[in-house]
Amino acid sequence: MSSIEIYIVVEGQTEQTFVRDVLAPQMAHKGIYLLPALIGKPGQKGGDIQFDRAKTDIGNFLKQRPETYVSTMFDYFRIDSEWPGRAEVSRQIRNGSSLTAIQKADILEAATNSEIVKEFTGYNAESRFIPYIEMHEFEALLFSDADVLAEKTDIDVSKIQEIIGKYNSPEEINDDPAKAPSKRLEALKNGYRKVANGKTISEAIGITTIRKQCTHFNNWLTRLECLQMRVNV
Repeated sequence: MSSIEIYIVVEGQTEQTFVRDVLAPQMAHKGIYLLPALIGKPGQKGGDIQFDRAKTDIGNFLKQRPETYVSTMFDYFRIDSEWPGRAEVSRQIRNGSSLTAIQKADILEAATNSEIVKEFTGYNAESRFIPYIEMHEFEALLFSDADVLAEKTDIDVSKIQEIIGKYNSPEEINDDPAKAPSKRLEALKNGYRKVANGKTISEAIGITTIRKQCTHFNNWLTRLECLQMRVNV
């Protein structure tokens, strides 16, 4: 079975650690090797993720070996207002559309893909680039198992279940940065640490459970798996 390499441009250390230590080992068993890379130059401060900044990194990886692939892992909350598709999402919401998390992600990812393909002609970006926008941020995945999340954070499980019970999926929590999953965890657990706790909790929950509970996350991994199957046809 042939293997493939996929560079994942990530927004921060939480995502980098998750991809490197939790997700990559699982995907490696399938011949898919994930290589997380922090966006921007070393030491560059965070803040909103600007498309021009992301585009530079994506393009640099596309220009490397043509047999590699490129993906992303950016929080919906962190991409800036100029991001491809962001204006369309806002327009539809203003016009009364109740977009689900997946519908918003589909709009953003389709627009992102179009811009990258247009910008990097000659690098087979239409086949090699697979955008992924986290809905609404990484910590949503940690709500895939209330019992594990409660155990690892010492938060009352009923409080976690109360949050989960208001949504059809962890990925629907929450279209408001002030009530984002990480903010909710920080409010319930003084001293919650995004990087360390994110790894420990996601590892304990397991990728299989996260995939079952988070459809958009599962769809992303399925697309990556299809790349590997395509190579082996």
